[in-house]
Amino acid sequence: MTEDELKILLKAGKIAAEARDLGAKLIKPGAKVIDVCEAVEKAIIEMGAKPAFPCNLSINEEAAHYSPVIGDEKIIPEGAVVKLDIGAHIEGIITDTAVTVSFNDRYARLLEAARDALNAAIQNFRPGTALGEIGKVIERVIKMNGYKPIRNLGGHLIRKYELHAGVFVPNVYERNVGNIMSDNVYAIEPFATDGGGMVVDGKVETIFSLRNPSVKGLSELEAKYLEAIRERFSTLPFSERWLSDMGSKEEVESILRALVRKKVLISYPVLIEVKKGIVSQFEHTVYVGKDQTIVVT
Repeated sequence: MTEDELKILLKAGKIAAEARDLGAKLIKPGAKVIDVCEAVEKAIIEMGAKPAFPCNLSINEEAAHYSPVIGDEKIIPEGAVVKLDIGAHIEGIITDTAVTVSFNDRYARLLEAARDALNAAIQNFRPGTALGEIGKVIERVIKMNGYKPIRNLGGHLIRKYELHAGVFVPNVYERNVGNIMSDNVYAIEPFATDGGGMVVDGKVETIFSLRNPSVKGLSELEAKYLEAIRERFSTLPFSERWLSDMGSKEEVESILRALVRKKVLISYPVLIEVKKGIVSQFEHTVYVGKDQTIVVT
């Protein structure tokens, strides 16, 4: 990264961290999921960045990817374990961070497991280190606390306008997944569970991103939506809520489904723990320099 890009990264990270902490304070039993997420997204914009993806607020056995839809009435229940996962970007330079809030003392150690695993991973995150060794550290810490890491979720390399840039940071030991590269940005995100240690796709899809902007044979209305998506979000994930000015809830959802069927868009299902176990998650974005690793969120 250039010196200017690093400054932008640090600013985006500071904004993401402040928005995350605001969101954590807003998470309460009885609160509407949409109110929390829209407050977080608004805060990111007001502080001078843009959401890098829709605010995720995933409850209990939902590990990731629940983002409220237009008019969402979902409420945070009593005793819930709630993951808030957000991102902020400035000019496509992305930061990604997450926190878990629990309203059940029974799961205090489950939260500690993921938080401690994140801290241990950061301490070991240096150029040249095998990413599989980072997975080993995360796996060991979570298991020492009596829980399982979610092995088919993990962190990722981040590049400009590319949230998941093709390099996986595992939460368990894996061989031949590459080494940490200096002058790069990574998200590290341990997930811990009292379930089976895997996630499966749920039936609900609330997040989308552009897959192929040059598909032919679109209707006039579909083409209009595609142009708006390209202009507003580029390749970054987005929510149907962010298109609510284009038409009714029914129209927006119908057009998005059509664009997914025509392979213009990718949709991301809510990820559910395979045994309906409770899930905790903590996440930071780090910049790996030659001499130090900087936590930017």
